[in-house]
Amino acid sequence: MNKSLGKRDFWTSFQHIFPFLGLIVIIIVFSIIAGDKIWTPTNFVGIIALMIPLCIGGSGMIFVAAQGSTDMSQGALVAFAGTLGGIASIYIGFWAFVPVSVGTGILIGIFNGVMVSKCKVSSLMVTLSMLITLRAIVAFVTNGQAFFVDQQILELNKMEIKLPIFICVVALMWYLFEYTKLGFFSKCIGENQTVGKFAGIPVDRYKIAAFALSGAMAGLVGVFTVGSIGGISPQMGSFFELQVMISMFVGGIPVTGGATSRFYKLVVGALMLAFLQNGLTISQVGAEASELIQGLILICVVFFTLFVRNKFIQRQMAKEA
Repeated sequence: MNKSLGKRDFWTSFQHIFPFLGLIVIIIVFSIIAGDKIWTPTNFVGIIALMIPLCIGGSGMIFVAAQGSTDMSQGALVAFAGTLGGIASIYIGFWAFVPVSVGTGILIGIFNGVMVSKCKVSSLMVTLSMLITLRAIVAFVTNGQAFFVDQQILELNKMEIKLPIFICVVALMWYLFEYTKLGFFSKCIGENQTVGKFAGIPVDRYKIAAFALSGAMAGLVGVFTVGSIGGISPQMGSFFELQVMISMFVGGIPVTGGATSRFYKLVVGALMLAFLQNGLTISQVGAEASELIQGLILICVVFFTLFVRNKFIQRQMAKEA
């Protein structure tokens, strides 16, 4: 009995320390390869700049992922919301930029949530269709060309403005995910949606809320993306949703969602991916090789995360038996 309990405790503890072990390994590897270049103040600011959009986007998507669903539309929504916000800033004024961008994200997120919860369409199919649709609209509106917007928007790219907003947003989303019904019920839905319904959880309402938050955070990332490039480009947010998913999964958030989803895993995963991307860049690894390495790491981590989760479940079942 003690031996079984010890093994269960080992797998329980390992689920929590695994993301930190991955981060430490990546830091050590690139500290050896790149030397002191990775720890220069300029480079560290670059790592934080890479981490910020991943954390913001992930802080919304984590609610969807915890429910066992998928949001493939975030990258396209970054472009769509940023484009509408940029156009609004030109014709209405700078003050309309952020509300239009974030509001657009919320509306698209609500639509996705309604289609998934009320119409019972697969989240993968809904959001993938939305990705294609939004990309087509952005290409039509911009005519495939990049153009400049109100220069006041460039101020949003300054770290002294972006960092406080990032900290406040992540702190709020962390609180919502870990200490409110929205986060708790999202994990319950991921564990067993049917049981959740019988327990009285308004599943449809929380699914819509999760997608709305994911859309809102995509809109906010669109704000920072437009600010960073100083204009609108039809290529904004390309593959962003995949990078956010990588951040969550390498951080140890299970693909199937559920009770083991934790917000700190997203932050650690985003920092891990930021260090990885930055390290590959300063190590002068080619773009194709960089994508290959990131893909292989994701496959290994997802496999290992599922392996650890299955071990944990087996130990719990053995104890109950």
